[in-house]
Amino acid sequence: MAKEKYDNIDNAFIKLKKLVTDVKSYSSTIKSEQDTRLKVISRMLIEVLGWPLKDILTEESTSDGFVDYKLCINECSRLIVEAKKDGRSFGLENRASGRTYNLKGPVFNQKDLKEGVLQAIRYCGAKNTELACVTNGQEWVVFRGSRLGDGKDSLDGKAFIFPSLEMIATHFRLFYDLLAIPAVDNLLYRSYFQEAEGQPIRSQEFSKSLWPPEKKRVLDKSNLAKDLDQVMTTFFRRLSCDDDSDMMSRCFVVTKESEKAEEKLARITEDLIAKVQELDTDNAEALSEIVKRVQETHRNEFVLLIGTKGAGKTTFIDRFFSFILPGSLSKHCVLIRIDLGKSHGHDGTIIDWINQQLLDTGEKVVFGEQGPTYDELQGMFFDEYRRWSQGTYKHLYESDKTSFKIEFGKHIEERRENRPDEYIKRLLRHVVRMRRNVPCVVFDNADHFTIPFQEKVFQYARSLYENEVCLIVMPITDKTSWQLSQQGALQSFESESFYLPTPSVKRILERRICYLETKLANEKDSKGDGYFLSKGIQLSIEHLQAFACCLQRVFIETGPVSMWLGNLSNKDIRRCLTLCRDVISSPHIRVDDLLKAYIAKQSWVISKNPIKRAIIRGHYDIYPVGQHSFVQNVYSLDTEIDTSPLLGLRILRLLFDAQHADIGGTEDYISVDQIGEYFQAIGVDRRAVTILLDALLRTGLCFSYDPTVTDITNVGRLRLSPSGFRHLTWGAKDFVYIDSMMQITPIHDKDAFLEFQLIDESASTYKRDMKISTFLDYIIKEDAIYTKTSTHKAFQGQSYLLRQIGQTRDYALNSSKTQVHTNRMRSSHEDQ
Repeated sequence: MAKEKYDNIDNAFIKLKKLVTDVKSYSSTIKSEQDTRLKVISRMLIEVLGWPLKDILTEESTSDGFVDYKLCINECSRLIVEAKKDGRSFGLENRASGRTYNLKGPVFNQKDLKEGVLQAIRYCGAKNTELACVTNGQEWVVFRGSRLGDGKDSLDGKAFIFPSLEMIATHFRLFYDLLAIPAVDNLLYRSYFQEAEGQPIRSQEFSKSLWPPEKKRVLDKSNLAKDLDQVMTTFFRRLSCDDDSDMMSRCFVVTKESEKAEEKLARITEDLIAKVQELDTDNAEALSEIVKRVQETHRNEFVLLIGTKGAGKTTFIDRFFSFILPGSLSKHCVLIRIDLGKSHGHDGTIIDWINQQLLDTGEKVVFGEQGPTYDELQGMFFDEYRRWSQGTYKHLYESDKTSFKIEFGKHIEERRENRPDEYIKRLLRHVVRMRRNVPCVVFDNADHFTIPFQEKVFQYARSLYENEVCLIVMPITDKTSWQLSQQGALQSFESESFYLPTPSVKRILERRICYLETKLANEKDSKGDGYFLSKGIQLSIEHLQAFACCLQRVFIETGPVSMWLGNLSNKDIRRCLTLCRDVISSPHIRVDDLLKAYIAKQSWVISKNPIKRAIIRGHYDIYPVGQHSFVQNVYSLDTEIDTSPLLGLRILRLLFDAQHADIGGTEDYISVDQIGEYFQAIGVDRRAVTILLDALLRTGLCFSYDPTVTDITNVGRLRLSPSGFRHLTWGAKDFVYIDSMMQITPIHDKDAFLEFQLIDESASTYKRDMKISTFLDYIIKEDAIYTKTSTHKAFQGQSYLLRQIGQTRDYALNSSKTQVHTNRMRSSHEDQ
C-alpha cells in the first residue's frame, strides 16, 4: 500500500519476528491447546495484531460449545478465533502462503482443520460475527464465517492460508490487513475476499489516460507576460499584507458582528480602566481593598474572540488597539501579545514556553528594551523587601545596606528563573498598582494546536484572570469553542464571547486593491519616478496602478471568480492570494486581454472560461497531476484501489447532504463510521471509502472535526469544506473542469478508450463536447459496476448527483450534435 494508514505495520512486523524467535526457543514446552493459546496465539493477537486485552473474551458459551476467542470492537463481536493445539497439523505445510482455497475444496478435508472451520462458522452465526480464523499456532486459516445475509453458504467462500509463522512473515502485509484490529475495524479484509471470490473488484489490466500526465508541458509566455510576472511578484507581496500591519488593519472588512464586538470590547476596557484609575496609590490598605473588590466582582475580564480561520481575529485585535480604542483609553492599556503559533506545540511543555514569552515580552512592554531597573524591581516586590528589612535580614539591612540589596537582588532573580509565574503576576500587579494601567494579555493562535494544548493555555490564562486585575483576550475558532465548551476548560470560564464571521474574498480583495491604489498614488507624488525591482528592473507606479485595475476586472468584476478562489483556498486569504497570483500569471489568460481591461476601463470583460482554465491548469497545457495545491481530480483521487470513479463525488455529496439536513450545529459533521456504513449499504467496499476519505482530507476537500487530527484512522467526524463544495459543483456539471480532468483520468475500459480515439480522428470541430459526453457516460457505467441503486430516501442526494451528471452528459451530446448540424446547414447554404 503506497500510503499505509492503518497502523504501525513496521512495528508489528518487528514484534512478529520476535515472536517467531521466542516460539522456537520454547517450542518443546508447547504440549497442550492451553500452551498453544498462551504462548503463541494470545501473543500474536495482542502483541502483533494490536488487539487490547479488554476486547478479547475467551471461553464464552454458545448453544454449540465455547468460543476460544471472541475479539470485539466497541463491544461488538468482530472476529472469532478457534484454537487447536500445536501438535494437530492441518496439513498445509506444502501449500502456498497467502493464497486462497475453496472452503469446500480438498485442502480443507483434513479432519482437525475441517472440524475447526465448521466450529468457527457455527460460533460466527451464534455471535453474528463475519470474520473467522482457525489456527494451531503455526498454521493460520482466515475466512468469512458469516456472510451477513448475502444469501450464499459460508462454505461457498474462500479462505486465506498461512502454513507457518515463518510464512506469515513473508506475506505479513496480507496477514496484517486481514486480522489486525485497525484493518478489521475498517473492514479492510472484505476487499481481499471480494477480489478472491470474483466479486465487484476487478484487476486493472487496461489503464490509459487520453493524455499521459507526464507529457504535460509549460506553456510559452510572451516577453510582455514575463515582465508582468515581475510586477505581480511585487504587487502580490504588498497585497498579502504580510509586512504591512497598517494595511492589514485598515483593510479589515467591517461587519455588523465586528462592529458590535468593537463596541463591547471598548466598553469592557473603559470600565476596567476606570476602576484602575480610581486606585489611590497613597493608601496601601485602601488600594488592596479596591483591588480585592475588583477581583471579587470579576471586573477583570476574559474575552473569547470566536471566528473561523480567515475571519481576521488577529487583525481585529491589532486594529482595535491601534485605531478603534480611543487614545484616552489606549494610553492606559499595556498590551502584551503572545503568539502561540511560534511555539513548539507540545502540551507537556507549553506552560514553560508561555512563562518565558510573558517574562521577555512583558518586561519589554512595561519597562522598555533595557528591562526593569533595580528600583523598579524593588517596587514590584516591595512587600517582600520590607519584610526582609524588618525581619529576616534586619541586621544586614542596618549594618550593610549594599550587601542587603545584593542579596535581595539575587532573591528576585531566583524568583524570576525558578518561579516565573509568581514573577509574572507581580509584573501585572505592578502595571495596575504602580502605573494605574490595565494589562491586556492576548494569547493568539492557540487554536493551531490540539485540544489538550489549548486546554493548558486556557488554564494558564485563567490563573492570571483569577489572581490579577487584567483583560485576557483569546482568539479561537468556532469549532474549538464548541469542543472546549463540551469537554474541558471553557465549562468553568466566566467570559465574554464575540463572534467574527469570515468576510467574502471579493470584499477582502476589493478593500486591499483600493487601499493599494490610493497608497500607490500617494507614493507617486512623493517618489516621482518609481523604484527598482531586483536585478535592476525599473517598475513605475503607473505599472502597479494599471495592474491593480486588471486585478479588479479579473477577480472582482468577472462574475463568480472571487467566489471560486475563496472556495478553493478554503477562505484562507493568504492561500487565496497565492492562487490569485498563479491565475493572473497563467498563459491561459492572455496579456492583451489584461491590457484591454485596463484601457477599456468599464467596457471590457474578461471571459470566465480562460480564467477557469488558468485556475485548473495553471502554467501547463493540461492539468498537472499531483502538483496542484488547490484543484484535485475528483474522478481519480487515488489509484491505489479499483473503485467507482464517482466515489469521490458521492462522498462529497453525502457530506453536502449532512451539512444541509436543516439540523445545524455540530450535526453538520458526519462520522467516518457512518460514511462507511452508508456506502456499504449500496455495495461499496469499506476499504475504498477509507482511502478516498483520506485523500479528501489530505487535499482539503473535507474538514476533520478536530483540525489537528489528519490521520483518517484517528478522525471521528468530517464535514464538507468550501473547496469540497466547489469540486462537487464543478465535477457534476462544469465543462471546463470535466474537460481538464477527462484528459488525465485513467480509463479502465478498452472499448471506451477506443471510442475516444475515434472521436479524435473524426473531422468534427466539436470534439470536446462529444468527448465530454463519452467520458461522463463511461464514468456512469463504471459507477454501476461498483454500486447498487437504492430508492431509500437517505440516498436521494446520490440519485440527484447521478441525474446531474446524466443531464450534463446529455447536454454535451446534444450540443455537439446541434453544432455539427448547424455546420452542415451552413456548408450546404454556402454551396448553393
